[in-house]
Amino acid sequence: MAPTNRRPFGFNWEEWGRIDAMEVLAEAKKVFKTEDSLTYLTGHSMGGHGTWYLGVTYPDQFAAIAPCASYPDIIGYRRAGNDSILEADRHYSQIKRAANAGRTLSLKRNYLQSGVYILHGDADNVVSVDQARLMRSTLGEFHNNFSYYEYPGGSHWYGDHSVDWFPIFDYFKWHAIPAAKNVQHIEFHTASPAVSAQNYWVRIEQQPRSWDFSNVVFDVKGDSIIGSVENVSVLTLNLSQLNLENDPVVVIDGTSIQGQKGMDLTIENAGDGWQSVSQVKTAEKYSLRHGGFKTAFDNNVVFVYATGGSKEENAWYLNKARFDAETFLYRGNASIDVVSDKAFNAKEYKDRNVIIYGNASNNAAWKKVLRNAPLHVANGEIRFGDEVLKGDDLGTYFVYPRFDSATASVGVVAGTGLKGMKATYANNYFSGITGFPDVMVFSADYLKTGLEDIKISGFFGRDWSIGKGEFSK
Repeated sequence: MAPTNRRPFGFNWEEWGRIDAMEVLAEAKKVFKTEDSLTYLTGHSMGGHGTWYLGVTYPDQFAAIAPCASYPDIIGYRRAGNDSILEADRHYSQIKRAANAGRTLSLKRNYLQSGVYILHGDADNVVSVDQARLMRSTLGEFHNNFSYYEYPGGSHWYGDHSVDWFPIFDYFKWHAIPAAKNVQHIEFHTASPAVSAQNYWVRIEQQPRSWDFSNVVFDVKGDSIIGSVENVSVLTLNLSQLNLENDPVVVIDGTSIQGQKGMDLTIENAGDGWQSVSQVKTAEKYSLRHGGFKTAFDNNVVFVYATGGSKEENAWYLNKARFDAETFLYRGNASIDVVSDKAFNAKEYKDRNVIIYGNASNNAAWKKVLRNAPLHVANGEIRFGDEVLKGDDLGTYFVYPRFDSATASVGVVAGTGLKGMKATYANNYFSGITGFPDVMVFSADYLKTGLEDIKISGFFGRDWSIGKGEFSK
């Protein structure tokens, strides 16, 4: 199957293109009744980048990958230079962290699970062969199953064999995805469970530091499962997928937890050590609702615009909702419901994500889906916990759980007045390059001065609180 990011000007693979690709793959498996273990991934140019990205993000889904004429990381490909000045900015660090899922080189060890064939023309003047050589050098440090070929004199496209290359498909024939029961060693890395949570029989549900890198290593030794983790507070071990003869003992970071044969095990570290729990707490952050503002646009989203403001405010919020919907139509071939706050019925849109265009003063849907949010936006002010920011020039994006659902989220695009509303207009949250944490609050001056006029940025805590979150001010 060949997803093309839905349209010629589709999303980058890092965001909704990623979702589209995996949905198309799942549909293709059903339609063509394929053998799951014989699933392979290849692509050329931007498709080659998608190959690097999807391969590192979902390492248990592909037996082998073959990126052609490609770049591994879109940031590294499109921008060069020293970010040291930006790195020192407290808000930039939060924004950069929110884009960690696109940093393929930080997740590189996930490639260990797949065979890798790299093909690149040595005279490529569109994507430099240096990108391929970088990955040859990178994989050469730890990977024992990759092949590399530079096509002599090859430009970016030197004929159909730029991707339809027999040695690639011959290489694919040597590889198959193992059954989960035969996987005795797992090393898995992810930037967020919201993007990639599962690898064979290990599922990361929650991070203590949202959108920072999480790493797990587990080995099956007889009836013992021994592992260590970094930046993981809740995970599920699908022990039912393993052929264990007796009740297993899970040893994680030196702590032993008794399991039951044939039963999955969810364990949690709330700060006082690891222990088993009956289930994942869906009121907290977990894999199906882990935040990052951009995730609010997933899950069959509906856009709800304000009608309770002035004539100018109402027109602006309506047009902003329409603009975002048309962007999805043009770039993603998606038809998004756009409704007024008066027409919005929470039951009719049950368990769907909602984007609120407007604040609590002018959008009647606010109280229907955001009843307990600790960040409150009204005309003339934003309340962030006990802190109050005054003015009509403040804008915000944030994401928070929809209180009447265990899976749905609410995203907010709002201002405290006309100036604040218009400050939200310029930011392109539909780009795969950009990172948006759970919360951003900024003044209208942000449009001309940049990072110095961001007032608040960061991530809610694992319990969706401000107090246990990480915020820069």
